Amino acid sequence: MKQIQKRKNNSKKQERIKLDSSQLIKLMTAQKQQQQKGSKNVNALIGMSFYKIPIYKFSPEINQYLQKYNKEQTVSFIQCNLSSLEGLKFDGKQVKHLRADYNSLKGDSLQFIAQNFPNLLTLNLKHNQIANLEDLVHLKQLKNLEQLNLSFNPVKKFQEYKSTIFQYLPQLYILDHDADIDDSMQDTSDDFMLHSSEEESDSSFDDYEESSEEDKKKQNKRKKVKK
Repeated sequence: MKQIQKRKNNSKKQERIKLDSSQLIKLMTAQKQQQQKGSKNVNALIGMSFYKIPIYKFSPEINQYLQKYNKEQTVSFIQCNLSSLEGLKFDGKQVKHLRADYNSLKGDSLQFIAQNFPNLLTLNLKHNQIANLEDLVHLKQLKNLEQLNLSFNPVKKFQEYKSTIFQYLPQLYILDHDADIDDSMQDTSDDFMLHSSEEESDSSFDDYEESSEEDKKKQNKRKKVKK
């Protein structure tokens, strides 16, 4: 109980600390430099990927900074205090892999993603605040999507969740890492956004790297079934 209260107090303290665009860009630049040097904390980040940078919203200065990565096929904003993707000015047609997990994104973010990242193969939005089945309709625009992770979103409480997903994405190979559990009411992004355990944060980097042998077997098996 004390640990939960301490986490909430720390979260409120963190929320009061907002950096301006120039400070954020310095953090982002430093993180990319650490990544290039093979730093243990960020060496699993690839492409245009940022972790625990408190962006909150995308300013013109941040958008200008991001243009240097406009050829990257992987884009990640992990635990970046985002409640919306509106304001992000980035040509995502070449992007194949998108992560925005451990934020507070709502259902309207699915529409933004479908419009701005139409050629995705993998999408990770676990630990967000997507709550309505109606918002899932935007996913049907992602004709190439093979892997989707919406674990720990309130929308998973609906019995029709899984069937709705496959109605819109019949080509999908992997949903929520095939975890057949109801995690809709478990700890969501509000708790994990700033203070997830180091172990869980480290392991989260592995989600959309190259498929594991087990995932490959699942994909091959499903291909055979569809034939």
